[in-house]
Formats: sequence, C-alpha cells, structure tokens
Amino acid sequence: MRHLLIVDDEAHWVDNLADHKPWDELGIDVVHKAYSPLEALELMDTFPIDIVISDIAMQELSGLELIEEIAKKRTETVCILFSGYSEFEYAKQAMRLNAFDYLLKPVKDEELFRVVRKALEQLDQRETDRRAVQKLRYTVGENLPLIRSHLLRSWLTGRRGYIPWREQAERYGLPFEESDKVWMMLLRLEKDADAAFAEAAGADRDWVEFAVLNIAEEWMAPDFHVWGCRDDLGYLVLLLKPMEETEGVLHLLERVMLGLQQKLKAILKEPVSLFLTDELNFPEGVHATYGKAVASFRQQVGDRQELILFESPAPSAAPKSLRTLQSSPTLLQLLEMSQWEQARLRLDELFKELGSHWPESLEHLLIAGMEISTAYIQLIHRNGSYLSQLAPELMASLSDYAPFRSIAALHKWSDDMFLLILERQRQEVQTSRQSIIRKVHQFIEDRLHADASLRAIADAVHVHPTHLSKIYKLETGQSLSEYMTNVRMDRACRLLAESGLKVYEICERVGYMDPTHFIKVFRKYYHMTPQEYRERHSPSSE
Repeated sequence: MRHLLIVDDEAHWVDNLADHKPWDELGIDVVHKAYSPLEALELMDTFPIDIVISDIAMQELSGLELIEEIAKKRTETVCILFSGYSEFEYAKQAMRLNAFDYLLKPVKDEELFRVVRKALEQLDQRETDRRAVQKLRYTVGENLPLIRSHLLRSWLTGRRGYIPWREQAERYGLPFEESDKVWMMLLRLEKDADAAFAEAAGADRDWVEFAVLNIAEEWMAPDFHVWGCRDDLGYLVLLLKPMEETEGVLHLLERVMLGLQQKLKAILKEPVSLFLTDELNFPEGVHATYGKAVASFRQQVGDRQELILFESPAPSAAPKSLRTLQSSPTLLQLLEMSQWEQARLRLDELFKELGSHWPESLEHLLIAGMEISTAYIQLIHRNGSYLSQLAPELMASLSDYAPFRSIAALHKWSDDMFLLILERQRQEVQTSRQSIIRKVHQFIEDRLHADASLRAIADAVHVHPTHLSKIYKLETGQSLSEYMTNVRMDRACRLLAESGLKVYEICERVGYMDPTHFIKVFRKYYHMTPQEYRERHSPSSE
C-alpha cells in the first residue's frame, strides 16, 4: 500500500492536488494532507509515507528544511519539491538534500504524474532490492554450512571461480589462509552404515552426512580448524588446519583419527574407514591432492573396512576419468536452471577435454555421449515431452548410435539438441508471457470501472508490478498505461454515442474519478470534448 503526503501552507493548493487528481490510477492508495511542515512531520511519525510532495516557500520551515528532517526520520521516503521561484540555488539545495525531483509552479498534470510514476518505480525497485538482500542474508545464514560445503566441493574439483580466496574466506567465515599448511582426510561410511543410522534417527542420507560432519568437527575442534563436505563420489572430505603450530601434528592427527573412528562407530554401529593425505599447501594443492587421495583410498582400502590409512609414498596411477563430468552443478542441473551460457561453456569444456586428452578413446566418447544425451532427454521428459515427438531425426540418429562414432559427430548432435531445447524454452516463455497479457486485458475489461491500477492488475496476475510493466512493453510495444487509456477512451466513445448517460457518469464507468481530468484526457486524445464527440456521433446527428 502506497502513501502520498502533500504539504503546503496554502490549504486550497493542498486540497486541489489531493482531492482532484487520479492518484489511484498511478498506484497511490492513500493520500494525506498537511497544511504546515510541523503537521507533515507528525504524519511522518504516524503513517508509512512513501512520497512527499511539498512546496518550498512555507512559514514554519521551508520545504528544503522539511525534507532534511524527513531524511532523519525515514530515509526511504521520496521527496518531490515545488516552488514558484525559478532561482537555480533552490534546485542545487534540493539536489544536495537528495530530493527526487524539483518542479516549478504551475506544473502540468502530465509532468507531475510522470515524476510520481518514476518515484513509484524507484520505490518498487528499492523494495525488490531490499527483499532480495534480506532473503539472501537469511538464506546465507540458514544455509552457511551447505554453502561452505559447496565451496569446498568446487575447490576439490578444480572449479574455483573468479573470486579471490581472501574474499571468499571473509564472506563465509573460513579460518583458512593462503599458504597455510593443511591436511586432507577422506572418510567413508561403510556399507549400510548411513542407512542404519538414518533408520534409527528417522532421517535421510543428507542429514546423516551432515550429522557426521558435525560430529567430526566437534571432535577435532579443540586441536584443528575443520572444513568439510561430501564429494560427488560419496566420500566425506575434511580439510584440517592445526589451531597452533606444533612439531607433533602427525601424532596428534593419528590420535584424533582413532578417537573419531571409535566415536562414529559407537553412534553408527557400523565400521568407518579414514584416509589422511600428506601435508599440502592451501589452497593451490587442494585439487591435485584430492585426486590422488581418492585414487589412493580406492587402491589401499578396496572393499576392506574399518581402516585408518595414510598416504602412500608410492606414486598413484593417474586418473582416467573425464574431469569435466565431475564438476558441480551437473549439465542437467544447469539446463534445469536455464543457465544456458554456463551449460554451453560446460559442453565446450567437455569437448575440449575430449579432443586434447582422449581423442582416440571410444570409452571416454561413450561416457560423454551418455552424460549429454541423458541430460537432454531427462530435461525434455520433465517438461512433459518426448524427443521422438520434438525431433524424430535426432532420436533416430541416437537409435543408430551415430553420435557416438566420433567426437565431431557427438559435438554436432549435442549442438543440434542444445538449439532445439533452447528454442523450446523460448517458446514456453513466450507462451507464458502471452497468457499473462491475455489475463491483463481480461482484468482491465472486467474492472475498468473499478480498480484497474497497475498494482491491482499485477496482484491479479501474480506478477510484480515492475516486471509486469516490462514484459507488457516487450510483448505489445506499448506501455500498460497507454493501453488502459486506449481502452478507456474507446469505451467512453461507445457510451457517448450509444447511451444517454451523463458525461460524469461515463467518466465513472471508464475508471476516472475526476470529470475534469477525464475531459482533459479525452480532448487531448480526440481533439474535442466528450460533448462535442456525442453531438457528432450520436444517432440523432446522423
């Protein structure tokens, strides 16, 4: 609900501006009147005033002094100043005090309404931004462990992003600094351990892993800073940084690992295996150490259980998997989130890796092809369609395994599918927008005589007013206010020509509260008054 306050010590000017202008059409819900600056300040303490329209030359306080006091009470209020004086000094002072605009009396309605509309748009944008920031802060606070976990996964897989580490550490409260000496530990919940614990606790796997990470952090907290996550392979990965520098770090690590294994076993009633790497340089060494640790864990532990192992000095075999496919979010997730540019970059990176590292490997080509085709087809299915219906030729080539014959063939098939899905999504967005436009037109047709303000229309179609204005302009080429004026004028013409209603009655039926304003708009639109139009177009004139 938007509140407007009009301030002047000339009562007739306040009354005329407050009572005889179509504020509701602009989206103003409540109009307050103040006949002095002090009365205005009292109203500011009582009501959530959004916009203040004030004269500059007043007795108790000037308009400039008034908006300076308003800024102390309510910084988000938008102030518009009027003055009968054209001195540039007033305008300079108004701008210095962050006045939204400065208008000279007498001002035309069109200019006043234009400024008020701009002020409302700014208020809507501020509200949108404020809600977004509040939501972001709440989300970050509630999901900080999850965000930290996701950040660590990105470092493990080598996708660090472009933000410097120092900034990331400060943002998420991580006590890890560049060039720190840290250790990496992999923890594996053995077969059915997490399922047994979940059944006992009434929780799911994610909750179990979150609980295990918390237990590990609490157990090691007296001696280590701990930062953990679950990787894409099912391991729980912990980075450990000693609280204090000491020569007996390895002995301390061995002791806390043994205690952690026993504690988790007591809680889970199942064996747990742990693997500790050598010391690494943070953060540069995280990605390479993780790759070697996973390979070493798999080679040394195998299917044995309840082990505590340390990194073997023997070199591990280089991993043979496609690194790009291990990155999060997955290709399917990027497509589902409509992050088309990121999805395209992910595909480019995948084909670059295939061409440079595995140009002759049929196995890697098959893995990449299965990943890409599965992501595309799952997205199509989730959107309620079948590939065989959307593009029979692409489905037929997939049935013949044609895309899997070479990297170039897979690349072309992938590009064709990408363009198909992108065009399909654009059509769905277009259909959705056209549906909104139809609802808007129907609402205006049904409620033109009542509340057809932008806010009322936006509420009816469940779209934010600012977003509604943008998509309407984008789809129709005209503003929503222009369309409403066209509809109102068209209906007014029909009523003037076909009914015996008085002009003021027609004014109300087409949604204007002020007959004077209606006549003014009608004359501007048709270059004649409503009465003149009736005289020219009524059946009797013919």
